[in-house]
Amino acid sequence: MSASQSNLSDLHYGYDLVVAVTQASVDVTLKELLLGLSAPEVTICYVYDDSNNLVPIDYQTLLVNAQGSDPFKVPNGSNPTTSKDLVNLTNANFAGGVRAQIGLPDVPFANLPPIATLGAGTSAPVLFNLLCAEFQITGFEYGPRGSTTWYNASQPSGGTPWYFSANVYLNSTTIDPNSPVPPAVQQRIQQLQHEVQNAFSIQKLFLDLSTAVLESVPKVVGVPSTSQVWNLITTVFLGAYFSELRKNGDPVLNYSFTLNSPRPTTLELGSVSRECCPLLDASGQPINNPTPAQLNATTLVYTGTQSKTPPVPAPFTWNWVELGDVSAFSGIEAVRRDVFLTYFNRLINPSVAPLCQATNVSLTHDGETFYVSYTSTQSSSPQVFRPIMPIPAPAADGFTDVLSLTFTCNSHGDDSESAKIFAEIWGDFNYNLTGTAAIKDNQIRITVRAQAYMSFAHREVFVNYTDLAGANYYDKTLTVLYTLGVDQNGALQVTQASNVADNSAKWDFSPGGILGIVGAEDDVKNGLTAVEQNLASYIDSAFTGYVDNMTSTINGYNAWVFAGNDAFTFKKVSFSQGLDLIAQLTYVNPS
Repeated sequence: MSASQSNLSDLHYGYDLVVAVTQASVDVTLKELLLGLSAPEVTICYVYDDSNNLVPIDYQTLLVNAQGSDPFKVPNGSNPTTSKDLVNLTNANFAGGVRAQIGLPDVPFANLPPIATLGAGTSAPVLFNLLCAEFQITGFEYGPRGSTTWYNASQPSGGTPWYFSANVYLNSTTIDPNSPVPPAVQQRIQQLQHEVQNAFSIQKLFLDLSTAVLESVPKVVGVPSTSQVWNLITTVFLGAYFSELRKNGDPVLNYSFTLNSPRPTTLELGSVSRECCPLLDASGQPINNPTPAQLNATTLVYTGTQSKTPPVPAPFTWNWVELGDVSAFSGIEAVRRDVFLTYFNRLINPSVAPLCQATNVSLTHDGETFYVSYTSTQSSSPQVFRPIMPIPAPAADGFTDVLSLTFTCNSHGDDSESAKIFAEIWGDFNYNLTGTAAIKDNQIRITVRAQAYMSFAHREVFVNYTDLAGANYYDKTLTVLYTLGVDQNGALQVTQASNVADNSAKWDFSPGGILGIVGAEDDVKNGLTAVEQNLASYIDSAFTGYVDNMTSTINGYNAWVFAGNDAFTFKKVSFSQGLDLIAQLTYVNPS
């Protein structure tokens, strides 16, 4: 089962919007982000105090105490007794130090470990590997009989990198909005952490991952672990390193990037939660012992609602991205059916009012003089498209009706109460407007039918004459077919095709009796004919305007209901079997 099975209206979920991105796309895009990241270099040094305890020392202070000797510049294996720099560092009680800078190391791309390995579950577990552009450790190792060895090692260039690694849980990650950081950085915290429309950006994900690492106890992978300096790293230096990061403010890893203002949105989310969904087999169960390719299809799923209360994540019974599609796009966006229909309804309803016509018939006579008035004007109480509940099964052509429209105005006139009852006249002028909106695959079909029923008759003494037989003298059906797609910039766009089917009855006015003899025919006939022609002309024009207005309005919202953010471009757009709006997404290069 795939995203085509999406049914967010199921009571198990209740999310207004879901964005699911694959592990493969998250990892590649995070590496693109790190490639352009300019993070601060952090240096941690330790010395022995008079009680032989390790205590931190400011790097610049150490250089002064060591007469300018820099521990990070003394070659590995230098002789502690003959090297002037090491003698100076010994006299300064130097123990060891670590220098690191977050970023992408100078190694082949194939040698890089995954930055984010998604687990499974509603807590959104992630194994986060924080890579370093620079990573160096240095210090004294003390052996038997007072022997001393100088150790200075750096992350290998071109080989396997060193990195910090920790298991983090994204749904429990928070960032203190009052962190003691510069105003510009605090503004970025607010923008990234507290504006929901940024929830799906790779920058926000990296901020959450790196913040979670700051709150955890990561391990260092790749650093030679046989030395005393390594033991110092794991017991003292590592904690000090991350403490230094905290001292500079939680988002210190993210100084280098900002976000553009998100594009306008037609869906304002109030809150977002996250979960990790492994690839499911044909029975809907997670695959046992997944291959690396199957792990790449694991998705990080954002569940969003318009409510301020964060939604409770729940496992899905379908794959958002199938294994064969992992390389084709980054993920999927799904908008709940009712959310989309409410939005779409607001777009098409303003154009309905001109199509709703109020009719009126006024008939009187005086002897052989007939006063006939058939009129129509735009209704002061127009109807609109409304949701069909419950949603019916698809029709034979595959389209499912989701909205309907009904407007009726009936008008009947007669003068049967006239004192001069040797002649009577009566007539009807009824107007009926019906419509449906239906969806299938990547198409929306709107059908509107306008019918005007007219009749006119009179009685002379005891003889009835049907001058205008009752029929739908205007009966036309407008069908507009919208096809959803994307433009070359990845913005959602629709194209339309429309046609009008004409089933109007042939005009047939055949006056009888006195009406056809005394010359009154033309006045009555011309009056009725003019009304029919004027109404037809008006509705025909309104149909054209309706199509043009809807198309321009729909395309005026390139983002549609997507919670406006420039993290993605769109690809294929369609409706799922549950009638959720589904869009394929591709991450925008964060650089």
